[in-house]
Amino acid sequence: MKRSRETVPALHALKKMKVNELKDWCTDLGVRKQGLKADLIAALDAARTTTSTSTSSHYQPPPAARTPVHHGAAAGVQHKTSPGAYRSLVPTPQGKKSPGATFFEKYASESDPKRMDLGGFVKLGLELAGGDEERSLTPQHTALLFYLCWKMKAKGFGELTLEGFTAGCDAIKCFSVDEIRNKAPTLLREVSGGKVDPSRAASSEQSFQAFHSFVYDMLRPEGKKYIEKEMAMLALQAIFLGLEGRESRHIELFVKFLTAREKLEILNNDQWKGFLQFSRDVDAAFSGYSDADPWPSLLDDFVTWAKEQAEW
Repeated sequence: MKRSRETVPALHALKKMKVNELKDWCTDLGVRKQGLKADLIAALDAARTTTSTSTSSHYQPPPAARTPVHHGAAAGVQHKTSPGAYRSLVPTPQGKKSPGATFFEKYASESDPKRMDLGGFVKLGLELAGGDEERSLTPQHTALLFYLCWKMKAKGFGELTLEGFTAGCDAIKCFSVDEIRNKAPTLLREVSGGKVDPSRAASSEQSFQAFHSFVYDMLRPEGKKYIEKEMAMLALQAIFLGLEGRESRHIELFVKFLTAREKLEILNNDQWKGFLQFSRDVDAAFSGYSDADPWPSLLDDFVTWAKEQAEW
């Protein structure tokens, strides 16, 4: 089948595709193909929607993270909501919407005002970056988007409900783009390892462990027990370059290693968790590493590969 904007599969079919398949579609359609898998899906869905609806406006999303040395996160169709729409959302006892619901309204799906789809979340992400696409590609920005998904109990990247969004806003005490942007460094301290009150160090570590596990689960394809390699590279870079105090001395070399392993398509949970422990236990010269230790074989291969690179 010839690829064209008229033949772009429906959203549910796009979500089942692998990253490489999505990139092939983007190439054939002339659509930007950087960022997370979610960005590629949103861009293709936007292209399809623009074709089918002449009055809709095509929003070209920025990538959620910079590819290979990742980080960035989050394109979809920019939905336009008429003034006063959805005024009944989460009324307070006085009949007014809560601040979180008012904030949510701007990004809500047209088809379901109690849900935010990927297009709405990408719109939010770009506004948080001040409309600056370069800034939106940084690991720090992607880490912030992951953090918001965590606090707002997203089921998938950028897939939020009104209930989860408002609860997250209440938890972080932010009800606008400016408030989140201004408080971002403080908010991220909950999961970072930098500038943390010693008395709260244990709590910060527990939060980080929960956050680290959440990101993996959020990025897993539905019903699968793995994440695609390109998604993993972007996410690992967001976490280990984008969070102060969580930097890994191995992350950039590990991403190069994963990129070189062309036949490797996925990372499982043991490998995901293993890299975190490896980053903590093994220094830049690989002291602290032994092939007798029960590391995932992927990390054994990484050490062998890295040492070979150093000899060239």
